Amino acid sequence: MRARYGDPFTMHTVGLTVVTGNPDGIRQIFSAPFGTYHVDLPRSLRRVLGQHSLNGLDGEARRRTRKLLAPGFHGDSLRNLAGVIHATAVEALSGWTDGEVRDARQAMHAIGLDVILKTMFGVEQAARLGEFRQAVLGLTQSLGSMAYLLSTVLRIDRDDWPPNRRLDAARERLAALLRENIAVRRADGAPRVDILSRLMEARAEDGAGFSDDALVDNLITNLVAGHEPSVLTLTWAFAWLGRHPQAAARLQEEIDGLGSDDDFAAIQALPYLDAVVKECLRLYPAVPEVMRMLSVPFELCGYALPAGINVAACAALLHMDPALYPDPERFYPERFLERTFNGFEFIPFGGGERICVGNQYSVFEIKIILAVLLRRGRFSLLDTRPVRVTRCGFLMGPADVLVRYREKP
Repeated sequence: MRARYGDPFTMHTVGLTVVTGNPDGIRQIFSAPFGTYHVDLPRSLRRVLGQHSLNGLDGEARRRTRKLLAPGFHGDSLRNLAGVIHATAVEALSGWTDGEVRDARQAMHAIGLDVILKTMFGVEQAARLGEFRQAVLGLTQSLGSMAYLLSTVLRIDRDDWPPNRRLDAARERLAALLRENIAVRRADGAPRVDILSRLMEARAEDGAGFSDDALVDNLITNLVAGHEPSVLTLTWAFAWLGRHPQAAARLQEEIDGLGSDDDFAAIQALPYLDAVVKECLRLYPAVPEVMRMLSVPFELCGYALPAGINVAACAALLHMDPALYPDPERFYPERFLERTFNGFEFIPFGGGERICVGNQYSVFEIKIILAVLLRRGRFSLLDTRPVRVTRCGFLMGPADVLVRYREKP
């Protein structure tokens, strides 16, 4: 579309949408004044995210909710969760045997799910982990089914429609478990470091906090928005490193140089690990475009746009711009060591005041998991032919990433 029509161009997606992959256009979208955009989620999305989710709020309600949410996903909260992420990855790897072959996506899905259940949902007992795993898998399978995807495209919003009914039931199972966790915390008042506990303690200037419904909706939203993208980024790391032995050797040397894999500040500061993660996010961003609905007229790249249509900052175009990223289809982490990209040139988590609230949490988690796995084991990719991309629910990821595990010599 861009090659044919230039940038920006107009297309029909969920509505009439003007798309740009130009850094200047993206700067305009992300720097627009407060009140420029309006949220009008289709019922299919509200069915998943709920009525109180940050992603479905507008104006001051959104600002208030974001201000309450953000501390739970940044700073001290993350540092307090590092040990849980580390222990979860170590425990998962202990179940691998020397020489066995595993599907990287399935393996990363299992680790990432347990990390979310422990750090975000505050699940502590082993028996409860099993209940939550089943509930989350039920929701994600219903959400990613072809029947539900077609229902959203066809805008079939009826509650008695089988794909919608299955999704509603799966969501309610997970919501009921979350409400039980909330009730336990309200009853015992014991101090905890998980994100749920931090959100329960959060207060606005007037002293008001989250209702139970708001807690449930925002936790489910962060699960849906954050779990699979993190899993796919980890899977892409194995897919790319297995095909680029020089990059893999450089990363392995850097990680082997750690004093230990529980020095979390040192892990976060590793320059080549940071570059590898960023390059995985660049090549196949989980969210290929960030869409906003205009509530007022807006000028984008010299074009006067009316209220009511959408504008989209397209990471899939931006990250493949050879002017910014020479040889853009090449996996080359060194590009992130050779120059710094600003928030309008590299946008895997969106940007502006609506940037993904879990962006720091995701990168923090990915780095610790990769450091643990690569320091304690050795992995080889079984099929190094060119990457084949496949649908993974609403997202796209690498197909058939089979890795052989070897114990560290």
